[in-house]
Amino acid sequence: MQDWGRFRDWNALLDALCRLRGYSENAELASAFCRQQGRAGERDFQAAEKNLRDWRLGRRIPLRRNAAILARLLDVEAEPLLKRRWKETYRALHGGNAASPEQEAPAAKRPPVENGRWLTRMALVLLMAPTAGLLAAIGMNDPALPDGAGALPTVAYNARAFLSVGTQKLIHGVVEGCDGAPAQWADIAPRLPESRTGILVDGGLATKMMNGCGREMVVRAVKFIALRPGVEELMVLDTYFKIEVSPPPGGSG
Repeated sequence: MQDWGRFRDWNALLDALCRLRGYSENAELASAFCRQQGRAGERDFQAAEKNLRDWRLGRRIPLRRNAAILARLLDVEAEPLLKRRWKETYRALHGGNAASPEQEAPAAKRPPVENGRWLTRMALVLLMAPTAGLLAAIGMNDPALPDGAGALPTVAYNARAFLSVGTQKLIHGVVEGCDGAPAQWADIAPRLPESRTGILVDGGLATKMMNGCGREMVVRAVKFIALRPGVEELMVLDTYFKIEVSPPPGGSG
């Protein structure tokens, strides 16, 4: 018998239970987690493995449906005391409110190096974008999800993107799995590549046909803002793009 009552934090309880059930590493549990969700893609596995690592370290809080999957995989129901402690510590993550909205823990602050890089990017945007449209361009006024997703812009994947200096385009969209919510920008930003011809910024919420999920979904959009003429190839979140930026109309670039 385990002394489940000694656990005060849900992530510590999760980690101990994973080890007890033979999941010292996240790979096998991530594979089982994907099977429970009906997903078998490499990206799904990588996302599940990353989420498990963050959940066990207490960096993020899983959505309730994901916590329920974990409970099944880890056989939480097998012990009444374990089941009670699992629910109590998870409820505490939501301020003790069992009916609280599904949410994730606040992301950690951007590290100093990334802060400097971000400020540099924003300085370039200030030079190129009108002040009135700046907040929309960098996604600081994140649009609320409307009653119908039809009001949102649509992201259509095209491996080749053609822009001129000063223009912008939604090129990608990300969700937290086929049954998940739109990804958080704080999770996406550190994984984006550097660009020679522009910058990648938060495009807010949009809709996109997710072929791997078989349906159109609300996603976190990635927006490209063209700053300099040129041609480059980028891997944006494991997706290939060839971006061609021409000089502004009437200008030599």
